[in-house]
Amino acid sequence: MTKSPARHARGRHARPPSDFSARLHRLLASLRGSRRRRLGVAGAVTAAAAVLASVAVLALPGGSGPAPRAAVAARTATVPSPNERVGAAGDPDEITDAVPYFETKDPGKKVVKHVTDVRRSGSFVRVYTDLGETDENSEPAIDLCKWTTQFLKDGGDDEPRVFVHGKSDDNGSVVLANKQSDKDDCEVPETP
Repeated sequence: MTKSPARHARGRHARPPSDFSARLHRLLASLRGSRRRRLGVAGAVTAAAAVLASVAVLALPGGSGPAPRAAVAARTATVPSPNERVGAAGDPDEITDAVPYFETKDPGKKVVKHVTDVRRSGSFVRVYTDLGETDENSEPAIDLCKWTTQFLKDGGDDEPRVFVHGKSDDNGSVVLANKQSDKDDCEVPETP
């Protein structure tokens, strides 16, 4: 059986130590001799560890101030976010706290009375109403689109995408208003 050579074998074919290795060995040798240097290095390492720990704590979610959702909820007196669902057995796509938010915008319920369902569909939120297909770009449809956009922004959505649907006799749920980009104003363009 052959034995492998010693780990730090020196000989004709041995590699010289790397620059890093040589510097590390010199630093350790200098620390062995001086107590003052050892204390200085220990203090520097402790300070660096304290800085890293404080940065890590500050990077954690939560912080010392109130959560943004909590501040919004306190200001609007609604349930904090559209992402949180009420009831574990309920439909996960249904957004149950949207209608109470709309009611804060419409105390007389002139617009809210038309809402039949609010649900998430992928990255979009769809507001279903009992409005007809002739109500395209109507004031209630535009208001619902704008309110839903604000509701999503208050809940932390940076890019809200909203569709307001109405009933149609032959075409299912037609789009009465929508917001598909940040520059969109909720109005549906005329179709030729």
